[in-house]
Amino acid sequence: MTIGFFTDGYLPQLNGVATSVEGWVKGLEKLGHEVYIIAPKYQNFKDKSDRVIRLPSLKVLNKPDIRLGFPLSIDSISKIYKLKLDIIHATSGGNISTLGLIVARAKKIPYVFTYYTRWNHFTHYFLKGKIVNSKIVERVSRMFCNRCDCVIAPAPKIKDELISFGVKKPIVVIPSGVDIDKFRKQQKGYLRKKLSIENGKILLYVGRLEKEKSVDFLIKAFKLTHDKDPQANLVLVGDGKMKKSLEQEAQALGIRENVYFTGLISYREMNKVYADAEIFVFASTTETQGMVILEALASGLPVVAINDSVYDGIVKDKVNGILVDNTVEEFAQACLEIISNPSYRKKLSDSAVETMQEFSLSQTVQSFEKLYEKLIAQHNKGDFYGKRV
Repeated sequence: MTIGFFTDGYLPQLNGVATSVEGWVKGLEKLGHEVYIIAPKYQNFKDKSDRVIRLPSLKVLNKPDIRLGFPLSIDSISKIYKLKLDIIHATSGGNISTLGLIVARAKKIPYVFTYYTRWNHFTHYFLKGKIVNSKIVERVSRMFCNRCDCVIAPAPKIKDELISFGVKKPIVVIPSGVDIDKFRKQQKGYLRKKLSIENGKILLYVGRLEKEKSVDFLIKAFKLTHDKDPQANLVLVGDGKMKKSLEQEAQALGIRENVYFTGLISYREMNKVYADAEIFVFASTTETQGMVILEALASGLPVVAINDSVYDGIVKDKVNGILVDNTVEEFAQACLEIISNPSYRKKLSDSAVETMQEFSLSQTVQSFEKLYEKLIAQHNKGDFYGKRV
């Protein structure tokens, strides 16, 4: 079949949406499908595939560089409409996702949407939340999802949340999946060489340096960890508006020399980054699934995270990581429990790799394939979901 991915999150962005879409596309192509990607245009970035159609875009965030696409190019819109698509799969929920819905209705083909971002937790990006609040975002999410033919939720908690918003259309839970072969059994040394870390254990975080990621919490917890293990290091991979304030906090706590800010690292190098760490630390409670957690586990890293039902079945407490209450004391204690006990860490590490067999990219795209076939068959029979609710 011929599939169109409409997404505001795609390369060269370095986030869960972009890396997931790239993985989905490659996986579906391996199954023999023809896949087109419609995404925002980035200056000085050239796609290797001629099946990527870029639309004019406007920068909405500087660090990292995130752009919102606009369907203003008549040539691109014409090219998109001429594609003989069997189904459209959108993600992100921006302008390009909306364009995908318009095209699907015009071409009378099914439209499926992955609810990847919990926008109700990101209202501080819109005029500091003074005009657009979480209830407004939930209402908009409900209206949009109820115009789709099917909604994909990466985790059961997200499905429940969408139902609480009032979404009536079918919701299917399909984890985003990770390319296991890419992350396991990687050669060590890349990160230590890059940062000149010769000794000590590495606690690793990967993601944006933004408020909703609670990186300040990680730094406070690391202070307590470092007090007990002065050789420990915290490496923060990513960029964002909070970088300067986080650097200042680490300085004020007297741990600046052991907190490393790498900035952005290419996704193609990330498997090497995970290989050098002892554990992965994550304090965000705004995720739909947490792709970096899947990547860390696939790399054999035990995970220490705040206990959140979105991680049910992924982070298994005392099996492949430790889930803790939202206190820096408990978080630090969990980190120390792992890094101070090599045999316990190895046990968690082995289980981490085993756990990820359930979240392989191949399983994800096979689930997509079955869902697409079902929606197309229903559409051909006239049993089409594309009605307003």
